This record gives sequence, C-alpha cells and structure tokens, in this order.
Amino acid sequence: MTRAPTFPGYDAEAEFYDLCWSAMVEDIGFYQRRIGGADRILDLMCGTGRLTLAFARAGRVVDGVDESAGMLRVARSKLRSLPLSIRRRVRFHRANLIDFRLPSVFDAAVIPLNSFPLILSRHARVRALRNVRRHLSRSGKLLLQIDTPSSYESARAGVPMVNVFRLKDGRRWYFQSLAERFVRRDLVRGITTHLIVGRSGRILKQVTTETRTRVLSVTEVVRELREAGYSSSRLFWDYSGGRSTKDSSCAVIETCA
Repeated sequence: MTRAPTFPGYDAEAEFYDLCWSAMVEDIGFYQRRIGGADRILDLMCGTGRLTLAFARAGRVVDGVDESAGMLRVARSKLRSLPLSIRRRVRFHRANLIDFRLPSVFDAAVIPLNSFPLILSRHARVRALRNVRRHLSRSGKLLLQIDTPSSYESARAGVPMVNVFRLKDGRRWYFQSLAERFVRRDLVRGITTHLIVGRSGRILKQVTTETRTRVLSVTEVVRELREAGYSSSRLFWDYSGGRSTKDSSCAVIETCA
C-alpha cells in the first residue's frame, strides 16, 4: 500500500494549535456560504476540528479526517464537551488522504488552511484527489485552499514570523516563532518554536516542530484536479470573490466531482 508522506511535528504541535487558530473565523463563513444546503460534509486534514465542529454546530453531518493522532486527540476532547445533539453529527477518523475509506458519500469536502501542499509528491496529491472524488456525490463540491507563492515573502527574506497570545488564565503567554526557508525552489522548510511563558518571564514549556510544504500555484493545483477527474474550477481570493492581486495571500479553488 502506498502511503502519503507523514507530517512531522504535528503530533507535538497539537496542544498549541488552537492557541493560534481558534480565532480564525473568516473562512468558516466563506465555506458555509459556498457549501450552501449540503448536509454531509467531509473535513479533510481537519486538525483539531475547528471547521468540523463549526459545520456540526450549523446542523450538518461531518466526518473529519486527519493523519495526526495528536490533533485528533484534541479534536475528540473538544467534541466530548459539546451537547449530544452536536456530538451525534460528528465522526473523526485517523487516516491520510490517499488511504482513507469511508462508507458514506458526501455532498461537499473541504481541504483548508494550506494543508494540501503538505503532501509533497505530485503523484501522491493526484492520488489523494482521486480518493476524495470517490467519496463525493455526483454533484459533490470540493473546496481546496492554498497559500499563494507571494505569501512566502518572509521565507525569501529570511525573516521569522512571531505571534504572541495571552492565555485565558491571564497568567501565561504563548509565543510562537515560525522561521521558514526555501530548501528548493518550490519547497519550504518551517521550524516553529512554541513557548509558554509565565508572568515572571520564566519559560514554562518549549517545543520545536518542523514541517515541509510544497509551494504550489493555482495553475498547478487546477492541473492536478483535472488529472484527478474533477470538472471546471472556480477561484476565490482571500475568502472573497475579488480579483487576484500581488498581495493575495491565499486562494480557494472550488470544483465538482
């Protein structure tokens, strides 16, 4: 059996993931609008279930798929705290995009937050897209988000990105430093340092994780979608219907099975 590449660092990163991404809401509204009346949703590379649980709260039936046991552990913990009416609409599965097999057919699928380029091989990406297509209904829709090449300017300049968040207890701070560099023309290595710092400034926890991401253009992804059997695509920039500019940091490609 051929397996997609693993995602080094994501198990270790799981406990910090929501500290950065729980405030991300603009894509949730966008996906809800584009999915429309779809009832059964497939959230692929779902991480800690940020989108999965948002879809379920909106009344949809959602299956979340991720390869990281650590991410799914956090997702399931969050799910257990929700009312039964929401819990019964959600299932999580540990698998990668090439190998996952579910008995259901879905009305729509989402691959959010530049997750798709974590699959480094073009051959593996096309196989993954074909597998996703097998799980979609005849008119099923796929929404796939990628960061644009222009979003990697800090990696080209060698400038790390630093985020600081005050934790809910008010006594600790979370510092995240992401240093990216190109190891090939289209491959970026990211080293993320996670720090939990107390009020006195003492470091309470420090974890370093590594990821590798393929830098993909919209043209490349559309070509791979066509090779995998999808129909014509529609393009959105920065979760809007606006035109692309040199400053567009991300694109969402919408296509049908």
